[in-house]
Amino acid sequence: MVNIHIHQFQPAAATVDAGALEQFQKQWSTYQKLVDFDVLSHRAVGDRLGLALADESPFGFLDIACGDASLPRRILPSTAALHYHGIDLSEPAIELAAANLRDLPFRVDLDHRDFVEAMSLRPQPADVGWCSLSIHHLDTANKRQLLSAIREATQRFLMIYEPARSEDEDREGYLDRFTATNKPAWTMLTPDEWAQIEHHVRTSDLPETASVWLDLGREAGFARATEVFVDPTNLYRLFRYDIA
Repeated sequence: MVNIHIHQFQPAAATVDAGALEQFQKQWSTYQKLVDFDVLSHRAVGDRLGLALADESPFGFLDIACGDASLPRRILPSTAALHYHGIDLSEPAIELAAANLRDLPFRVDLDHRDFVEAMSLRPQPADVGWCSLSIHHLDTANKRQLLSAIREATQRFLMIYEPARSEDEDREGYLDRFTATNKPAWTMLTPDEWAQIEHHVRTSDLPETASVWLDLGREAGFARATEVFVDPTNLYRLFRYDIA
């Protein structure tokens, strides 16, 4: 039974060309090394998301910036999931997600689309929302706006896993700590791969403190905001925002 539907929201001109595809594959292979070696605590985070979903009645799952959907592929089959909706701007990522989610026992919709735009225009709410290592690319005001849009599109709770600064740490301090902590530890990366990762983090990452992440959820309209998990490096944290 075919259960996967891919929706294209990008114009034909935005289709990934050969050069862009090659760059995506290079970046994705580097990121995949980090996932395979679990240096970003994906296993622990996935376990906690799975526990949160274990007792939920049948639900629809919204995966914001879904990537290849490997984490939901691991945890959703043992839950009461009825529907998976993944959103990602990368067409190759959507194709990987389709391959990972084929033959699962629930309906899958995948949108090739910018997730910020998608959330602001979403016509129908999902039960549970999830986003990992993506919202921190926005500035504080846009984080708040996005979380407000997700609040309107979520009926039970949202969980996010994001970089988080210490309470007395500015952005530069966090970035320096990221380098000092990970450069000697991520020995699975080549020098070029490390340079690629560090360049991305230093040009794109805008981590908030844990207290700001919690405040943003409350300001967005969630009734409760809690910290669920801190990774061993104290660079990333898992947050849960409940509707009631």
